[in-house]
Amino acid sequence: MTNVVTEIVNKDLCSSCGVCVGLCPPGALSIEFQKNGNLVPRVDAVRCLEKCHLCIDVCPFSRGFHNPREINDVLFRGFSDTRFHDNIGWYLNCIVGYRRNAELRNLSSSGGLATWCLESLLKKGMITRAAVVRFAKDRNNGFFEFYAASSVEELRASSGSAYHPVEISGIIKKIQSSKQECWAIVGVPCLCAAIRNSPRLGGKVPFVFGLACGMYQNIFYTEMLLAESGVDRENIENIEYRRKSDSGPPSDYRFRGTDNRGPGRQIAYHGLPSYLGMHAFFRLNACNFCMDVFAETADACFMDAWLPAYRKEPRGTSLVVVRNRELSELLFQGHSKGELQFDGIGCEEVCLSQKGHIRRKRELTYMRQGLQESEGSSSAKPTTEERTHWWLERWAQRRSKSAWSRYGRKYGRFAFWFALSDVLIIQNIVKYVTKMISLPKRLVGKFRRILSHNSA
Repeated sequence: MTNVVTEIVNKDLCSSCGVCVGLCPPGALSIEFQKNGNLVPRVDAVRCLEKCHLCIDVCPFSRGFHNPREINDVLFRGFSDTRFHDNIGWYLNCIVGYRRNAELRNLSSSGGLATWCLESLLKKGMITRAAVVRFAKDRNNGFFEFYAASSVEELRASSGSAYHPVEISGIIKKIQSSKQECWAIVGVPCLCAAIRNSPRLGGKVPFVFGLACGMYQNIFYTEMLLAESGVDRENIENIEYRRKSDSGPPSDYRFRGTDNRGPGRQIAYHGLPSYLGMHAFFRLNACNFCMDVFAETADACFMDAWLPAYRKEPRGTSLVVVRNRELSELLFQGHSKGELQFDGIGCEEVCLSQKGHIRRKRELTYMRQGLQESEGSSSAKPTTEERTHWWLERWAQRRSKSAWSRYGRKYGRFAFWFALSDVLIIQNIVKYVTKMISLPKRLVGKFRRILSHNSA
């Protein structure tokens, strides 16, 4: 029988969004954690309808990879004031700025513009509920959950990032059963695409907010960080993935867990071996086959302003790609009232802020799919170094999950790192060799910059 389990889960392409579970007509799907830490649907074959296939139709990875451009064209192309960029898709405008209220800005991941937009939609009656992520009260599906916020206070309580798989099936069921409610949903690009693929939700979800995404990790990532923070994962009371520095750059954020004994140690991500996320530790395999950086199916995409002009602002600054005309008008109203501070910014600068993610997701996906290089752009042709890193990433992705499952959960973080010692050694060797190979090129570039400066 063909369903999302046979076609997506069994091929390790599930991104844990849970939309299929919430939409399943006979309720044949449920969701659970696998032994490797991935959160995926499971199917009751007796209840599954043979000719339904709805779960496959809404899944962004039903073709073996996720390219959002087709849906982006349908939703946002054809208006006189829309523009197109090859990495962003169709859009209205791009802005960079922040919420003027310093306290509320500090509670947010970056500049606070996403939360402000949701609050404004609620106040104006344009939505009645917002599906946002909060620390979970029910731990069956992990440390975080989607919940229906219906007030400004509930929205503010959900501010901040959660680098953790969160499934939305319960909210999807509520949306379908509610007759008068009007919703906004906030999520990563693959979740936004699954929502847009769902005609059953129709006009009940007029606003979808996306978050720029560079690839995601499963629940073992959070468990390992909690162990590094020195807290008991069975008695967790709070998790902070992005504690802002008072004086450092916005990229210098820290992780901290809090259990029933109090806060644990603050952990700097760059202090962990091999930058866990960057080197694919605990990565969801679906992320390797996703080409959506800027949530192209969403009405607006929010992200950090990782640009030189904003790197020294510790409170963070938001970049927003706006595709919805109502949202654009709302933002400019907030600016005119003095609630927001922002300026227009070019799409090339927006792309520069996510340069690494664009290379990994939009261009190198062709390599991961095993397609001919001619099917991608000329810039997508992978280098030998990139092919080597892809081999290492696949290895680290699988080994980190099995090592935490077998050793880390039972014996702790030191046993986990010891079990991965061969991976760490090979990574460091490759890093050293890569630096040595690229040294002549870097020296030539430096010499040219010196000559150019002297001639000027």
